[in-house]
Amino acid sequence: MILNKNQKIYIYLFGIFSLVISSIMGENSSGGSKIDNEITRQFIDNFLISFDHGIKYFIITGQVQSPIFYILASFIEKILGFNFLKYSYLLISSLIPAIFYIALKKKFIRINENILFLLSLIIFLSPYFRSSAVWVTTDNFAIIFFILSVSKYLDFEEKNTNKNIVLCIFYISIAVYIRQYYIIFFLFYFLKFLQVLKLKKIFNLIFLITIIFIPYVVYYYYFFKANIIDQSFGKNTFDIDILNNILIFSSLYLFYTIPFYINNLTEIKKNIFKNLNKCLIIFFVFGAIYFYYSISLNTFGGGVFIKISSILNSKIIFLISSFLGTLLILMNLNKNNFIVYLCLIFAFPTIIIYQKYFDPLLIMAVLTLTKGGMLNQILNLNKINLIYIYSYFIFFLIISNLYYSLSLWI
Repeated sequence: MILNKNQKIYIYLFGIFSLVISSIMGENSSGGSKIDNEITRQFIDNFLISFDHGIKYFIITGQVQSPIFYILASFIEKILGFNFLKYSYLLISSLIPAIFYIALKKKFIRINENILFLLSLIIFLSPYFRSSAVWVTTDNFAIIFFILSVSKYLDFEEKNTNKNIVLCIFYISIAVYIRQYYIIFFLFYFLKFLQVLKLKKIFNLIFLITIIFIPYVVYYYYFFKANIIDQSFGKNTFDIDILNNILIFSSLYLFYTIPFYINNLTEIKKNIFKNLNKCLIIFFVFGAIYFYYSISLNTFGGGVFIKISSILNSKIIFLISSFLGTLLILMNLNKNNFIVYLCLIFAFPTIIIYQKYFDPLLIMAVLTLTKGGMLNQILNLNKINLIYIYSYFIFFLIISNLYYSLSLWI
């Protein structure tokens, strides 16, 4: 497949144009972005009144993330107006596939750039990416700085320079300021840097991190001083259930990576027989989970397979998806990838986990931060089928729009 520069530009502009159309039509294919926007609107409106008023409102409503996004959004809206904020955010969101493309090129240096370009554009098909772009929620803004940090981390792996380290830490720090769960990837980078840096550079790095997070510490001081955490809300939302997290992650790993494996079913069978003992152990573990672990199907979040299981009133669909996802993870398991998977699991340690938390984060992290394993082998050997991948994610986008559109009428 050969695409010249102009063709790439036209294809990319078409993706941006689709976002503009979605904005005009009010696309809410994620289901929750419109509600998230109403909450975001309250914070922005309070900061429009005054900075002090906005901070006080932010703290008394118990927000665990920092208010930096809302401060910036209110400032832009106050100076340039609401429409400028709305459409500038849409255009800023449209940078995500481009930065993702750059990161993919840095990692997969032997793969045809046209394939990587088209692969990066599947982000335009994400219901959660599109809805965040349309409804001005914090998700896309955080993702931008996350993928920028990944890009600089890949530069660091190629060339250990102070510039790459500082920029990587700077970008992931901004992501943490916007959405606090990116702190887990901050720790990922820090541990990676510790493995190769000399003692003097380690002290410099710690000093840099301390300076960056002073405002965050100050905010949390006032946050906890206010003592306004709603205990009843905490019980429902912030209880920790790691097994639940692992099951949901495995289920969503299957959902987002399965189109990459469709052309490689023979290799999957060989891999299963090669690791038959481990696969049997996983099978019996899931059997025990089925009989002895309670899975709530009448709750928010959990992802697409939880929703299907809820509709059918049977947890078997969800558990099968988690089991198959676990097998695929096993085929990609090594020390580095294990850490990446742990980061994705522990980034969201709460019981209520929405699929939007992993979309498009999961596919970006897996394709750029993992090393070795079957998935990377498939990509390096160019064994993916872009027609299958695009058909799969287009179908997902269509179904998401239909599902949430019909929900409004039921």
